[in-house]
Parts: sequence; structure tokens; C-alpha cells
Amino acid sequence: MKVYELIQELSQYKADTEVEFHVKANFDTDVEAEFDRDNENNTQEVTVTAEFDEIVDFDDITDNENRMYTKNIIINLEY
Repeated sequence: MKVYELIQELSQYKADTEVEFHVKANFDTDVEAEFDRDNENNTQEVTVTAEFDEIVDFDDITDNENRMYTKNIIINLEY
């Protein structure tokens, strides 16, 4: 998405309208799980599919416009 495209999208709303950022994602992640077993190791690393569906906060913008190859900006969000 280009900056002007984002501005065009946002310009259809009143300037004092609150903005929230919603992120919905599914991703695989490695976690350490603990099991109640007598004859095996009780702790084991497993891969699970996690679902994230939350409102996140705006953190800042990373400016990469002056880089040689990756010329972009990154909108950083935090949870």
C-alpha cells in the first residue's frame, strides 16, 4: 500500500474520529509444554497453531525511505 492510498482511505472519515488497529492472525509457534507422565520427560517442546484476535496500539513508524533496496515505511503496532 502506498502512503497516498492510506491517506485516501482515511480521508473519508472525520478528522477527529478515533482510530483502532485490529489484528487477526493464525500462526504456528514453538512452545514448551508440561505433561503429567510417569515414564517420560514431563517437559517437551511442541508446535502449536495460535490464534490472535485483538485490538493493538500504534507504537511508531519506522522510516526506511533512504535505504538502498527496501524503500518503505513500517507502521509498528504493539500489544
